[in-house]
Amino acid sequence: HHKREAANMEMGFVKDTAQKLGLQFLGFDYHHQGPLNFHQAARKARLDLLLEAANRYSANKIALAHQADDLVETILMRLTRGSSFPGYGGINEKYTIGKVTLIRPLLHVSRDEILSYQKEHRIEYMEDDSNQTDTYTRNRFRHHVVPFLKEENPQYTAKFRQFANYIQEASDYLRKKGSLFVDNNLILSDGVAKPPIPALKNEEPIIQKEALIQSIGRLTGNQVEISYLQLEELCELLTIDKSRHDIDLEGGLVARKSYDQLLLYLELPAPSQYEYILETVGDVLLPNGHKISLSENTVNFNGKNTDLWYNNLDFILPLTIRNRRPGDRIQMPYGTKKLKSFFIEKKVPHLLRDELPLVFDRNMNLLWIPGYFQKRPGLDETNKLTLCYWKGNRHA
Repeated sequence: HHKREAANMEMGFVKDTAQKLGLQFLGFDYHHQGPLNFHQAARKARLDLLLEAANRYSANKIALAHQADDLVETILMRLTRGSSFPGYGGINEKYTIGKVTLIRPLLHVSRDEILSYQKEHRIEYMEDDSNQTDTYTRNRFRHHVVPFLKEENPQYTAKFRQFANYIQEASDYLRKKGSLFVDNNLILSDGVAKPPIPALKNEEPIIQKEALIQSIGRLTGNQVEISYLQLEELCELLTIDKSRHDIDLEGGLVARKSYDQLLLYLELPAPSQYEYILETVGDVLLPNGHKISLSENTVNFNGKNTDLWYNNLDFILPLTIRNRRPGDRIQMPYGTKKLKSFFIEKKVPHLLRDELPLVFDRNMNLLWIPGYFQKRPGLDETNKLTLCYWKGNRHA
């Protein structure tokens, strides 16, 4: 990886050891570049090169050197920072990629046992000098947490192995149940995954979560992993008392509840445009069932309303009420701003931006965006009407 001065010497040591044992040696240089952080990119590069070597020599197994303390440290780190359910199981003893199985024959052997064996048989070895620092998270667990566990129970590696086995067995079971649900219920077409809500609600919560994870995996080719908090939010959609509700997920995904169907979109369909003209006091019913009202009286309520000040009604009526269009701008005290930029600054939820009603005067000056913007009145504007934004039969 060319990150440490000792790396070349260590590589030479491994090469000499392989030659003494009559083994083939393969060495690779890695120079980091690209958007991934170093550790993610280096891990991927190592795996790619191992699979390339296996293919070159027609090997169907690759043995990796992870040992029992690596498993302990991995589980501790994932419990601390959070992980998926399978992730809490730590390191798998074996897994298959294509025609190659990666195995870890030392996963039941502790670091102390390996060092003792090397000492007894006078086997030379080298240690990465960065292992002695507390720079890396794994090292901090190794130096400060694992010694405490060892003191509490010298058999700690065996106990962590038992924990990992339980999690991995439960994870395998959940994966099978989730796969069965998805195979029997999921409709996948045109960049949309549709797991039916009634079928999901018939399953236990843990199966619901796994089914949703696998639905997202099938939709994205396993390229997007959502957080646990987002998974909980997604599960809440199943019981929320609304005929329609949307949430944004990782990787640009969007989840939409539409009656008894849950829709997972790679990309939202293009929004339907609407536009209404309000000539005088009265109501406009919007496509989503919400309503804009123009009234001569102030409405006594705590929802979204604004006073529309004027000097001459002919200067503002008729009102145009519509959703946003490309190129829309908003008048600010210092000049105009793109409406898109305004929404981003105000952190308006992405799914709401195409639904929000915009109220314009007769000259298409933006007067009001409920909850986000209202035009300041002029000094000579002393008369007023009241604009109200309602959701269904209630104010928004």
